[in-house]
Amino acid sequence: MRVHAFASVVVAALTACAAAKNETSSSYGRLQITEVSYEQLSAKDAVAKDDVFDSSDWIELFNPSETETVNVTGWAFTDQSARRIKKRPGESKKHWFVFPKLLLPPKSFRVLARDEMAFRRAYRERPRAIDALVRGEFGFGLSSKGETLRIVDERNETVFEFTYDDKAPWPDTREGGHSLEIIDVRLDPNLAYSWITSKEQGGTPGEINSVSVAW
Repeated sequence: MRVHAFASVVVAALTACAAAKNETSSSYGRLQITEVSYEQLSAKDAVAKDDVFDSSDWIELFNPSETETVNVTGWAFTDQSARRIKKRPGESKKHWFVFPKLLLPPKSFRVLARDEMAFRRAYRERPRAIDALVRGEFGFGLSSKGETLRIVDERNETVFEFTYDDKAPWPDTREGGHSLEIIDVRLDPNLAYSWITSKEQGGTPGEINSVSVAW
């Protein structure tokens, strides 16, 4: 699989840059998207007994603060830009998930799923994933061709935003249902080399990513 061999060199360089700029772990928002699954393994393609399949799309959220609990009640997750929402408000309502009452303690994870029951079935043997799952479903699918994902607060202000792609130099997640994982939460999430294909089949929802530097 491409990415892993080359990534070790790139990770060191990018992490050094982040440290040199004195960036904190919260440089890119009080709440961050640290893992994305938009291409899952299907049941017919599963090989190993413990393969995760048919989970439907999901994202992992992370509170990077060392001390602050973040209240995300009433916040929202969307794959629509502010400009698109203003231009097509009716269509954008279908791409808008409002968080239920929810507090995120420091250094904690949560998972949002497109299909809650599908996620529960797929990760039934992974307690951390199930424990991190937020009640409710965002309903809309995540594009395998790349798109912009945003977290907005109760005032509709963007807390976190990044755009991924399926073309090089972005990691290839198509093989065996692997997720897209950020390597270091201090890095710019809009840079392709801040991300890597998960080593673990099915990704690592609800826990530190399989390839990680700073959390």
